Amino acid sequence: MGQISENELLQLKLSALKAKASVTEAESRLNAQMFQLRAFISLSENEVLEPVLPESVPDTKIEYNHVLDKALERNAFAQNIRRRQLEADYAVAVTNGNQRSIDLFASVGYSGQDNHLSLAYNNLLENQIVQVGVKIPILDWGKRRGQVKMAKSNRDVILSRIHQEQMNFNQDIFLLVANFNNQAAQLSIAHEADQIAQQRYKTSIETFLIGKINTLDLNDAQLSKDEARQKRISELYYFWYYFYQIRSLTLWDFLNNCELEVDFEDIVRR
Repeated sequence: MGQISENELLQLKLSALKAKASVTEAESRLNAQMFQLRAFISLSENEVLEPVLPESVPDTKIEYNHVLDKALERNAFAQNIRRRQLEADYAVAVTNGNQRSIDLFASVGYSGQDNHLSLAYNNLLENQIVQVGVKIPILDWGKRRGQVKMAKSNRDVILSRIHQEQMNFNQDIFLLVANFNNQAAQLSIAHEADQIAQQRYKTSIETFLIGKINTLDLNDAQLSKDEARQKRISELYYFWYYFYQIRSLTLWDFLNNCELEVDFEDIVRR
């Protein structure tokens, strides 16, 4: 059995206290997250959930063009873009049409008399007036042409914004797909690093007990073990995060190659 100095012993005790504090803080966060999870999936507070890390994830690759096509077909963004384009074109068409507009008007007048205002129109006189006419603009000092130019200018601004939003939308999808396709490799590396770190820590404990390494080496092995496990969980989280982000944008299940559907009437009945 190896021996350690008093300083190394105190260092181990300090590390143990820090680890206990970290565990307490982590347990508090875990309880809070579990409460939110049970509330989200409609489980009672007494239900116990045990998270299990999967050993593997689906081996799948997603094509950018496929995702983009599904997003433009099923996402509300495409319909919103099309609506705004039509509204801009309609505004220009209306102002163009108003350049040659002719207004037709008609008016009818009645006359009567009485000592009281409320009774003046009870007995109408036989001199009613009916007037029909048209209004044709002859000269408006360029007002209507100015309105057309303004509508076209507004349309150009809207189309420019739409073009930029379209580019941003496409770029976001491209980055999501690229991140998802790369994440499987990142997860595989993190998984292997986790296994190596776990094995290294076990070996370090055995080596420390026979006095071959000091507490600094043991602490380093433990820190590397914890960081590797956290890194693996983080990479697993991002794998599914990117996957469900793509699903939410496209409303398409790329694992089963089918659209996402829900029976709203059944949900309401529940």
